[in-house]
Amino acid sequence: MTGRSPYMVPVLLLAMVTLAVGTLDWYSYRIVQDTQVAASRQQRALDEARQRYHRSGEERDLLTRYVPEYQALDRAGFIGPEQRVNWIDSLRVAGEAVRLPGVQYQIGAQTPHRLPELPQASLVQSPMTIDLRLVHEGDLMRFLRALAAEQVGVFMLNECTLERLTAEPVSHGQPNLRADCDLSWISAPRPGAVR
Repeated sequence: MTGRSPYMVPVLLLAMVTLAVGTLDWYSYRIVQDTQVAASRQQRALDEARQRYHRSGEERDLLTRYVPEYQALDRAGFIGPEQRVNWIDSLRVAGEAVRLPGVQYQIGAQTPHRLPELPQASLVQSPMTIDLRLVHEGDLMRFLRALAAEQVGVFMLNECTLERLTAEPVSHGQPNLRADCDLSWISAPRPGAVR
């Protein structure tokens, strides 16, 4: 009889099977771990996609709600590049509508315009001074209403000063007052436009 024990083969077989089962157990544990990590990653991606989808719906609703106002501002000349030629033309038309003897103006360089209520808004302003001759002070308000009715942009009246031209009485229909007004034409560049 050889020096081998009759239990040697079964013990070796048991050791090999135990090693194989341990290796398979470790391998299956790694697969489960990797699958859980991948599933967690996929769940986060799904949650993010759901959030983006939800936000896009809210953004779509916002856009849909404000499209008419945006289109009205666009038609009024507020959106896009400044409309200097149209502004000047509207001064002439408003002056003729009120029957003013003439409108003198000066337009300054375009500068950024900030609104404290909307600090993220990208607006620009072009300052303008206008010099008007008026028969009476009501002509100033009529002129400003006629200018706004032209709808060639959005302007903000900063200040006006009235000055009597002469202490002597003037004939009916002749200018009696001078108005110096400072205003700003406000516009918003189109999104993505290069300034």
